[in-house]
Amino acid sequence: MITFSGVAKAFGTRAVLRDISFNVAAGQVACLIGPSGSGKSTVLRCINGLETHDSGTIEVDGAPVSAVTLPLVRHKVSMVFQRPNLFPHRTVLENVTEGPVHVLKQAPADANDFGMALLDKVGMADRASNFPDQLSGGQQQLVGIARALAMRPIAILFDEPTSALDPERVGEVLRVMRTLAEEGMTMLIVTHEMGFAREVADRALFIDEGVIVEEGGGRQLLTAPAHDRTRLFLDRVLNPL
Repeated sequence: MITFSGVAKAFGTRAVLRDISFNVAAGQVACLIGPSGSGKSTVLRCINGLETHDSGTIEVDGAPVSAVTLPLVRHKVSMVFQRPNLFPHRTVLENVTEGPVHVLKQAPADANDFGMALLDKVGMADRASNFPDQLSGGQQQLVGIARALAMRPIAILFDEPTSALDPERVGEVLRVMRTLAEEGMTMLIVTHEMGFAREVADRALFIDEGVIVEEGGGRQLLTAPAHDRTRLFLDRVLNPL
């Protein structure tokens, strides 16, 4: 579904990704973990064209990611950011249906019906007519997930979707993501939620200084990592004091 082969990316003289190679199969949940600044978010941003990789190849559903294929890639792969950045002047339902109506050219009535079904799925149907400033951060992120699903993607990229949330709201977002994993949605997730990653990840990749240091089954890597650097990172994350 998503394949990286020898991908490199630099910002000026600073190498951010160094010869990154991995793949995520259809229906898999893969979690990228690692310290801040290690290149995790850049991996996601190279997939949907927010950043352009310097060398190597990235494929989505068998097609190379390039300037020519990028519009199709963005239709197939949705992204959920740290902050959902909803349109403040549009209602919750309008935020969800914006893409289907204006990008996928769906009939507004059909988009509204599907949008309401998705809002119900994430527990936000009763807020369909509210505006974003009437919602908590966690509720806005749930709407962001519904908006991503509204594009009927074959995969979703999550860039630390809970990092900006109040701790009380984190569980609401993780619950929805867990449901998507159980339903077989292909997901590539950058996260610091190690318990969640251990529970849902089919695969985990530990990235440090732009290099995949270790990868393996989610539970195995997050419980009994083989590499000293991975063990040190997990110890610092799980035992911060």
